[in-house]
Amino acid sequence: MIIKNPKFEISAVRPNQYPKNNLPEIVLVGKSNVGKSSFINTMINRKKLARTSSTPRKNSSNKFL
Repeated sequence: MIIKNPKFEISAVRPNQYPKNNLPEIVLVGKSNVGKSSFINTMINRKKLARTSSTPRKNSSNKFL
């Protein structure tokens, strides 16, 4: 898969806030502090699109497309 032009879309907490753009979505599931944000940043070859934190449960909930 080639990811072109990744960008932060929205931080949504309710379904009515979800983007309505019909783009493919990828879901990452895991406990806090297991490297989900670091994995996203590595896959898209950027350092800070997905925020990382040294403190567990301090990352914001982000939806990436």
